[in-house]
Amino acid sequence: MTLTRFTWSLNSPAASASHGRSVRAARLLAVLLFLLTLARSGCDLYGQAVPTPASLQQALHRVDDLLAAGKNKEAVDEASKAVAQDPSSALGHIFLGRAYLAVGEEDKAAMEFKQAAALDPKNAEAHFWLGQLRLIQRRLPDAQAEFRRAIEAAPDLGPAYAVLGRLSIELGQATEASKLLEKAVELDPQDVTSQYRLASLLMDAGEARRATELLEGILRRQPDFIPAREQLGLGKLRKNDLEGAAGDANVILGRSPRSAEGHRLMALILWRQRDTEGALAECAQALASDPDSLPMMALEAVGLWKLTQKKPAQQALAQAYKSDSRIIKSEVFCRLILCDGNDIPLVQDFLRKSRWVVLPHPEP
Repeated sequence: MTLTRFTWSLNSPAASASHGRSVRAARLLAVLLFLLTLARSGCDLYGQAVPTPASLQQALHRVDDLLAAGKNKEAVDEASKAVAQDPSSALGHIFLGRAYLAVGEEDKAAMEFKQAAALDPKNAEAHFWLGQLRLIQRRLPDAQAEFRRAIEAAPDLGPAYAVLGRLSIELGQATEASKLLEKAVELDPQDVTSQYRLASLLMDAGEARRATELLEGILRRQPDFIPAREQLGLGKLRKNDLEGAAGDANVILGRSPRSAEGHRLMALILWRQRDTEGALAECAQALASDPDSLPMMALEAVGLWKLTQKKPAQQALAQAYKSDSRIIKSEVFCRLILCDGNDIPLVQDFLRKSRWVVLPHPEP
């Protein structure tokens, strides 16, 4: 797992929803997986050698080996010895923070990352790891601040731009997200996840040609990158190329029959073809694989309403509202299910008559 993929998996839409301990455990697992691939030669995140005594490097290699073997408590002990050997080493404190993070000691991990930053304020790795910890804790403003400090220390640190871009998307700052992701892609042309996120933003902004070029480039390098295939199909749907979109959906389902992406795309195609029952059937399969899919929640709600199943439709709307309160705005709702002009009156009527389900005091 690359650094950038780690940051996206940690902050994916599914991980961003708040599901208590299970989500925190998933985020921590993402960290532990990433620990196995961090540079093991005493190098910082942007590939420049950090001057470190040979004896300390050997100790930190042992910490890496223990973490890779899942011996996290032993890694804490070994990293503690390394810090005792050289308390002034920022890298030693970073490794001890990583070890504490591996055993779930978030407060102690934070202390070590902060100590590393205090010893070496220009150490990008210290700020980057502290930012990752703040992401786990969902302290987004603090995470943003740490990643920006990492960029100040290392202006070519591509993964920090990638994470900040993802955070900006989550915070609804599309313009800022595009700038950050452009920089991430410039610094690392192999970062397909940032390319995918950037393509999605470009598609929403109406820059379909460049978005399509990015997506097709991703699929040439990684044909199994299913989210890119889905986004490519959505682009074709926006151009009313239902046949092309169906081709992409079939490719996805051929590779992964239970894929939420494939069923999502097929549901939207059937909706455009006015096959409401078929769309709802595909929607149900998509939600079975990805219960947090807001587009499918929206489609389920308006589809049931169209079939005059009023109460289930309102229940589905209430569930979608819990996921994202912006769902009660008709333009957001329409964009989620790629409505064309014929759908807008249906959506507006549905929301107008159902707003009481989600708002104690409906707006006039």
